[in-house]
Amino acid sequence: MEQSRDNNLEQGIKRLNENLENIYKLYLLLLDLLIKIKQYEEDLLERRKKKYFKTEEDLHPNTKFIENRVLNKLEKNEALQELIHAYKLDKIWENEVELVRYFLEKIKNSPYYRKYMANPSRSLEEDRQFVMDIYKNLIAPDSKLHQFLEDWEINWADDVAIANTMVMKTLSGIDEKFGAYTPIPPLFKDEGDRAFGKELLLRAWQNKEKLYDLIKGKTLNWDFDRISNVDKILMTLALAEFLYFPEIPEMATINEYVEIAKEFSTPKSNTFINGILDRLYKELKEKGEIHKIYKPKNE
Repeated sequence: MEQSRDNNLEQGIKRLNENLENIYKLYLLLLDLLIKIKQYEEDLLERRKKKYFKTEEDLHPNTKFIENRVLNKLEKNEALQELIHAYKLDKIWENEVELVRYFLEKIKNSPYYRKYMANPSRSLEEDRQFVMDIYKNLIAPDSKLHQFLEDWEINWADDVAIANTMVMKTLSGIDEKFGAYTPIPPLFKDEGDRAFGKELLLRAWQNKEKLYDLIKGKTLNWDFDRISNVDKILMTLALAEFLYFPEIPEMATINEYVEIAKEFSTPKSNTFINGILDRLYKELKEKGEIHKIYKPKNE
């Protein structure tokens, strides 16, 4: 909105919600990738059984990978399949067979796979750890995956880290009770979580000039118009949290925006933002303009 000088707040909120929903779609798509890799191997083993000249391995393959209970629980989870269908993600990996095969081969050539397949144990804990290991170390950081996702949806290049965290959390929670009707975690934990982004956007945008003036007062040695838009936006959002979100501790706000600056802004922005926010918070606190609600540590 700032970059385009677009004052249509309703459209801004709509775009925000669309972008948040895209993160959830990416999360579902990545879970589906694990399923499609397993299904590709299953199909491969079936085709090998139909070869005219079969080897002993073709006739009696090691099926531990395709029998992995975590992958099978994901595949048979109806809630996941319904969400994949609802978001029209069904055909994406079916049309990217080469990428699915690439990941299967990468997995099968890894030490994680060799160790897993050589172990006769069939525990759910081992199955879960194997899937988490291959996802974290082989799939999540893969440059081909990142390029594919960026080509498909440009914002996914930035969203993939969040989606990967969601995937790992889901995998770690798959236990014996996880069945066909176990709900897939939603994007938001509750309605308050869902409303937070909208409220932050509203508060920051509606009080933008006031918040900008506060930043200008602490950046006298810099030409305000030459401060990067990303840095201005991050400091504006942080100030909105200081002033209008009493339940968020000030250090949580400062630390969060410093970390975001490391990811999205210039190499020195995090230090710059940290210093400005620290001085602004102390000044506003002294003036009695900040009122935080501090919960006891045991709550």
